[in-house]
Amino acid sequence: MRPPDVVTDAAASLRRVASSAAVAARMLLSTAARSSNPALRWTYATTRNAARHAVNALTGKQLGWVAMLWTARWRDADVLELTGWAYERGYGFPDEPPQIEVWLERGEERIAATVAPLTEPEANVRARSGDHDYANTGFVARFDLAPLRNSATFVTTPWTARIRVSGPNRSSEGGFRSRYPLACAGHLFARTVDGVQILPRWIPIDGGLEIVCARVRALATATAVQGRRVEIAVDTGGVGVRQAEMVCEEVVAALDCSAADDGTWVLSGELPTTRPAELIDPGQPARRWFRVRTDAGAELTVLSGLDATLVADDPDASLLVTSGRAGELLLLDAPRQAVVDDYSYEREPEPALRVRGRLFGPAAAEWTAQFWSPRQVLPAKIAVNPDRTFELYVPLLASVWGQRPLPPRVGGFRIEIRAAGKAGATGRRIPAYCSPLLTTTLPRHDLAPGFLFRVQAGPGQRFQFRVQPARRPDEMGPYHQQRLHGIYLSTQWQPRDAVYFESFYGRNATCNPRALDAVIAELHPELERIWGVVDASVPVPEGSVAVVQGSREWWEARATSRWVIANDWLRTRFVRQPFQTVLQTWHGSMFKRIGLDRPHVPWDKRRGLLVETRNWDLLLAQNHHSAEIFASAYAWDGPVLEEGYPRNDPLTHADGSAVLERLGIDPGKTVILYAPTWRENLEGLVAFLDLERLCADIGEDYVLLLRGHSRTVEFGESVQVPGLIDVTTYPEITDLYLAADAMITDYSSVMFDYSVTRRPMIFFTPDMAAYRDTLRGTYFDLAELAPGPVLSTQEEVTAAIRSLDTQSERFAERYRRWTDQFNDCDDGHSGERVVKRLMAYTRPVP
Repeated sequence: MRPPDVVTDAAASLRRVASSAAVAARMLLSTAARSSNPALRWTYATTRNAARHAVNALTGKQLGWVAMLWTARWRDADVLELTGWAYERGYGFPDEPPQIEVWLERGEERIAATVAPLTEPEANVRARSGDHDYANTGFVARFDLAPLRNSATFVTTPWTARIRVSGPNRSSEGGFRSRYPLACAGHLFARTVDGVQILPRWIPIDGGLEIVCARVRALATATAVQGRRVEIAVDTGGVGVRQAEMVCEEVVAALDCSAADDGTWVLSGELPTTRPAELIDPGQPARRWFRVRTDAGAELTVLSGLDATLVADDPDASLLVTSGRAGELLLLDAPRQAVVDDYSYEREPEPALRVRGRLFGPAAAEWTAQFWSPRQVLPAKIAVNPDRTFELYVPLLASVWGQRPLPPRVGGFRIEIRAAGKAGATGRRIPAYCSPLLTTTLPRHDLAPGFLFRVQAGPGQRFQFRVQPARRPDEMGPYHQQRLHGIYLSTQWQPRDAVYFESFYGRNATCNPRALDAVIAELHPELERIWGVVDASVPVPEGSVAVVQGSREWWEARATSRWVIANDWLRTRFVRQPFQTVLQTWHGSMFKRIGLDRPHVPWDKRRGLLVETRNWDLLLAQNHHSAEIFASAYAWDGPVLEEGYPRNDPLTHADGSAVLERLGIDPGKTVILYAPTWRENLEGLVAFLDLERLCADIGEDYVLLLRGHSRTVEFGESVQVPGLIDVTTYPEITDLYLAADAMITDYSSVMFDYSVTRRPMIFFTPDMAAYRDTLRGTYFDLAELAPGPVLSTQEEVTAAIRSLDTQSERFAERYRRWTDQFNDCDDGHSGERVVKRLMAYTRPVP
């Protein structure tokens, strides 16, 4: 027999081999599924569907089944309405909608719903692939549940919702697999009538939607709240009660319990003022519920007949009475609370939301409000009436960083209200929650100029609206994008005298493309200028046209413009037309390794890089150092324009006074720009500095500008620190160079741009060894060439900031050698030279 350690090592080796093989297989399948080759995609889909069909037949388990519960609401006392969609992945219904059946089952029993078809574009948006149009698999199903309530007996076994989708030669069946959590489907309410409660509930994983019907054994028939004292009348059907408790998380408090003349039991007591430690968010209300113990020893949760109702006895009180997800009586307890009862979207005189609701808790001398998202805040006007009802008004077009008013950024916004100015007011934010009745009507959609928005109930029923790009229904989702891509590839396009610009995948309209746009507008005003943007919140240059990614106009602009200028990948869906000239400006000189020069580049990324570069005609390099790297990193043997960077032209002659004014900075302050790069192994801003401590240490004579990398904008939120301005979302970093008296960076290419100003730089690189040797790799030793101190501790950075006056002299010779090597072409006229060479370029005949 082999020694145990040998057996163990062999088993571990086999597991590693099997794991590697599984990863490789998944990569191959993923590549086949996304391939631009129709034959390969067809082979993959056919094989996949055959395998699913065999498993379905042998096991009875429906693989590839998709069933989304979008909304669930009560239409009257006994009618429960569900909307959603259902299909089996890989099978569509192109000729006519499928037949859809929805029912509840419990063993052999069934309750059928009345089903009507519904076209739901959201089904395509949430589809994994674009092989089929699933919008016609939507439905509205209505259940009449009166027979459950009127049943002579009640069985605790739940009813389970099921769906069958049938079409020519195929039928698929299953339960709900997922639900939309940010609306009524995510906040299910019970219906309680005549002592009987019907409770829809969601069972994660394989459970889906269930319906439970039972006679209530402990029902709250009345509640009274005065200050912190609460009284609850509970009907137990004549069963005696010996003990009552209030529960909140793990905190349990005893309540007084006494019999009333009408046969109910009265629970009463003072609620504790302490809040459970589990409530990390100080604005979140504590949810307190109640239970009783009968004489027979049964423990019963006190249920509520309020269902989708919220009760408040006194606007000064901090306790609201409602029902929870399991139909239980709930007290929502917070120092102050805001409840939204309704809202309206107004188009005139400006696109705006008007939100109406109620405030609870102590009065305040002053109220402020805003709509908050991680990267943008929309100011709101709030009017609070003497009865504590309030109205919020928020314009939806906002001016950011002094730009013209534009739609808000894509993402979610929530209301934050603050009270201040009176004794006892904390000034803390007061989250606004949807009333239960409003929650039952959500989600609701509206189309505003340039964007779509959806009002929804977020976690804890918080009122929020989500901004989405304005796309037509036949532009939404993978299916329609694949269809538009097919049109793009198969059409014989005619050229138009236009320049198409794209910067950082359309996330902004900046960098070298923006600088070239300005030159083209001046030298060639006859040309149309078009910018591809992710959404309408991206400000584009005056006189140009913005087209939203995925729209028909976007596909057409990419296909017909004679010139295409981009600073990052155009990606696999772009194919250069015979009449097009593509200029790749890139977006920085290289300290960190890129492309094929990086260690261990996977074969799929290598292939994608080579496909991308075949679409380029010209490649712009800031300097000879970059031109040499392009040859190896991108296997590039085409024309390279060593002309400097057009985005740096203003750095040779402009000043930053207008930028300082826009940012609200006193001209007498010393401005430090901190611009770290991103890390592949980390999400969000990578700032190894303790920013709050740094600002405190350097004092009020300094202002720190924090500029996160463009790849980190979607993660985290804007930093709020005294003495710091988070400029991560500021459109043009060149403006920030002009405003800054010095810069701190790490491995970012900003080092090659900011050096055009000849101002001091500090390099903070605490993870240099790991970044150089493991994570990314570098092209040269920064410590040998850097035109400023290379530091690894915060204390060193603080000292370097305080000694900026002496730094220029200490690093003068290094700075000269640096600019000679990297900024020899940045003379203020790069843009003009690049445009002239672009317009004169003719592609060689092969």
